[in-house]
Amino acid sequence: MQRKTEKETPSGKILIAAFECLSTRGYANVSMRDIADEAGVALSQLTYYYKNKERLFTEVINMMMDQYLNEIEVTLESTTDTKDKIASLVRFFKELIRDKPNLLKLFIDFTAQALWIPSFRKQLDSLFNALTEIIERNLPIDTVVNRNSLGYSSKCIAKLIFGALFGTSIQIILGSERDSAFESLNLAECLLY
Repeated sequence: MQRKTEKETPSGKILIAAFECLSTRGYANVSMRDIADEAGVALSQLTYYYKNKERLFTEVINMMMDQYLNEIEVTLESTTDTKDKIASLVRFFKELIRDKPNLLKLFIDFTAQALWIPSFRKQLDSLFNALTEIIERNLPIDTVVNRNSLGYSSKCIAKLIFGALFGTSIQIILGSERDSAFESLNLAECLLY
């Protein structure tokens, strides 16, 4: 998740341990002591770098945001054809569910926490706006949507695309029939092109 030099610093070790703890157990189930133990540092050292759990989680979110934004940008830039771009975006969410479920769970946890913690809300709003801008910039929206959506801004349509894929991914990760649930993402791909 982080570059090698960041893993070697005490704050980097703590950040990686926090990511691991939070992504496997969730915000509500992890204490600062759990993170200190995972990082192999004293609790006082953890609080020296990150004063409280909210600040530490904020840094984990920043790390996660960088990863999401970079991966989606690379995914959409990997092809020039609109249909292939949509397929690659859907494939990104499928791979996230299959190969990186803890990253998706952390994103979902972050979304839930943002309902109650104003600083998280601001970060989430920033992340959603950045993801929307990436989709808007990389997908020629006028070729993606049908005539019924004329009059809506490309930003509005990009938000809908992201919301549909993220919301469907949440349903899949929470559902018991994960394999058949992927059909919903396939349908989103068909509807978008």
